[in-house]
Amino acid sequence: MRVVYTGVLLAVVCVTALPAAESAPANRDLSGYWNLPYVPNMAQGKEDTIPYTPAGKAAYVSHDSKDDPTGFCLYPGVPRVMQSPYPVQFVQTSNQLLMLFEYMKMWRTIYTDGRAHNGKADSTFMGDSVGHWEGDTLTIDTIALNDRTWLDTAGHQHSDQLHVIEHLRRTAPDSIAYDYIVDDSVMYAKPWKQERVLTPLKPTAGLPELLEYSCNENNKDLQHLISTKPGK
Repeated sequence: MRVVYTGVLLAVVCVTALPAAESAPANRDLSGYWNLPYVPNMAQGKEDTIPYTPAGKAAYVSHDSKDDPTGFCLYPGVPRVMQSPYPVQFVQTSNQLLMLFEYMKMWRTIYTDGRAHNGKADSTFMGDSVGHWEGDTLTIDTIALNDRTWLDTAGHQHSDQLHVIEHLRRTAPDSIAYDYIVDDSVMYAKPWKQERVLTPLKPTAGLPELLEYSCNENNKDLQHLISTKPGK
């Protein structure tokens, strides 16, 4: 509380503080700068393992690499942002995990205070995310995602029914185990899982930092982008 005197008038101004950052237990401390493993094609050479529905298969086969939403500077969405070739900074407080991405200078806010999803949230590129701890594993649940993003650079599609479940677990001082589950009954016959490992960002000199990213600057002609689709 701050007390301000103005002549004979006494005004009381209440200041609401932001949540203070608290030291998390070592096995729950995800803070730091991390490299995200770039995986342009989630199939990784095993296209037959993806449990497509007929609609999902048709959408993938018919897509055009020139239509990649990120080529038009649209946000990559979840989970694609977590496998981009740019680092991320995790900032952890007592009730949230902030993910600050170098890619497109964007962020995610993962609330860990027990709140439920915003039932009135509009569908967006990055969706509505809430998290909770299960032992030393942070489980993140994301819904309200629009259908204007791709799951990866290769063009695997999803609908606006996409539901993503992610897990982050600190396995060592220099690694975080990360996995996510894609649940979209329109495009995939059953949920399917991907696993990754995050490693620390190690700068060549000084402290780690996120660099400026401007999507519109030097954006090459989309028709000259190289497709990662098998057979092209």
